[in-house]
Amino acid sequence: MLLSFQWFWLVLLLYLTSLRDVEAQFPGACTTSEALDSRTCCPLWNGSPCGFNSGRGLCAPHPARDLPKPVDYRVDWPRAFYDSVCTCWGNYDGFDCGQCLPGWRGPDCQTPHHVVRKEITDMTDSERENFLSSLDLAKKSPSSRYVILTSNDTTVKGNYEFHNTSVYNLYVWMHYYSAKSYAGSENNAAHRGPAFLFWHRVFLLFIEREIRDLTGNHDFYIPYWDWTRTDHCNICTNKYFGGVRQDGRIDSASRFSKWKTICPYDESLGIICIDSDDPAPLIRNPGKDPIYKTLPTAGDVEETLATKHFDTPPFNKSSKNSFRNKLEGFEIPDDSRHLTTSMHNLVHRYFNGTMSLVPTAANDPIFMVHHSFVDKILEEWLKADNDAAYPDSDLVHPAQRAYAYMAPFLPLRTNNYYRGRDIRSLGYSFREHSLSGSGAVHSIERQAEEFLEESSASGVQWQWPVLGVFSIVLLCVSVGAAIKYKGKRQQTQDTPTEEKRSEFDYRSNSLYAIWMKDRNGSIDKSSSSIDVVSAPRSASVGREGSVDSAINMEIHL
Repeated sequence: MLLSFQWFWLVLLLYLTSLRDVEAQFPGACTTSEALDSRTCCPLWNGSPCGFNSGRGLCAPHPARDLPKPVDYRVDWPRAFYDSVCTCWGNYDGFDCGQCLPGWRGPDCQTPHHVVRKEITDMTDSERENFLSSLDLAKKSPSSRYVILTSNDTTVKGNYEFHNTSVYNLYVWMHYYSAKSYAGSENNAAHRGPAFLFWHRVFLLFIEREIRDLTGNHDFYIPYWDWTRTDHCNICTNKYFGGVRQDGRIDSASRFSKWKTICPYDESLGIICIDSDDPAPLIRNPGKDPIYKTLPTAGDVEETLATKHFDTPPFNKSSKNSFRNKLEGFEIPDDSRHLTTSMHNLVHRYFNGTMSLVPTAANDPIFMVHHSFVDKILEEWLKADNDAAYPDSDLVHPAQRAYAYMAPFLPLRTNNYYRGRDIRSLGYSFREHSLSGSGAVHSIERQAEEFLEESSASGVQWQWPVLGVFSIVLLCVSVGAAIKYKGKRQQTQDTPTEEKRSEFDYRSNSLYAIWMKDRNGSIDKSSSSIDVVSAPRSASVGREGSVDSAINMEIHL
């Protein structure tokens, strides 16, 4: 009896401490009648729910929050659908704990993994082609793990259907599901509040991992588009995301001209992604809206970064002196352009098409490189203001409060989960433009081109020796940049990994010894039947080499 009581508290402690490490798009395995009737989303991994027998995670209930009954079933995610979901331990992740957390890979998720996100115009031809072709493949390839939900009325539980979809369209649907305003308000789970920046960070990490799994390219990443480097859409060409015709359609020579949108926007509050019989193509009319004909400037970014408070009351689009609200674009810079929106919002409006309706915006692949730059700006601000906290206030809409779960991610993530996590620990970083803004190289190239054009026009034939001088200068600058980058990269690689590993070393946790003792059979197996969680009845975990399994358990009570 004593052992049984000890096991109960062990499981309860594991559950409480692991909720922070608990992505929900709807896993197909969780949309069966059995799963919906039992209100349980704990798919089998390697033969046991949530990979419990392999030391990956636990099928655990999540406590109800003390909130008024929501009008819209999306508010209290995932309460309308499931009472129990997988909680993953250590470096394990995914709705069934069968994947690795961002920043880790390998069969046991013990190998650190890191990618560097470049500015998209700094990518090599092969890097750019790999990125764009991977997006096209994701658009055409069915998702083997997830389905999407459609609904005519999100105020009525059960009034929904599940449908198969492609990997890219899953990503589009997730944004629509969370960005569409809740019934009876203008609020949603991903915008107009403090969760905006962190929700989109998780969103990009999710689709990066899905495309890696699809393509087998573990180094796939989403580049960023620095819209302050240009006064027009310099990536609206067939070299990148497709040239634009007079009617707003994508040039037929681009692969993106064949893309069709999903989830057509419907003003009805309850409508979620109802299919269209005639899907619309991507539409762009960049810079042609008479009001939103400009892109944000470097000055706008500097002013945003200078804002000291992450967010301020009332924690919505009316917030003043709020970094989040300035970056989102509702707080307008005081300049001569007389803008009605700025930063993130202004970029969306600038495209005057598919990108301009926020719920449907992810249909346009430019969305992801835009938000990758927003994420870069967030990281720059966090480095300078790393002591800022996620707002903990009842003024925040319930869906975006600190300990509310981000919709619709599984395993569960609270809105403040990523607040104190450096992006390097999430497996990525951003590379500044070549030569700290490839301006030096590009400037030399432009000067050389202009010189050749001018000298050719005047009939001068001695330009070639001078071009040789330009080439030598360009070579020297490039070599210097390469040496500088190599030094920075080496410095990054030389950062001690043992300290990082020791920080997450599950073997140093006292609960691990107890759990290991139980795994080795020293506790009576008959006492391991737990009704509190939907876990396997055997407390024995059958994988050898268990000392290497990732069970990172921290107590925060």
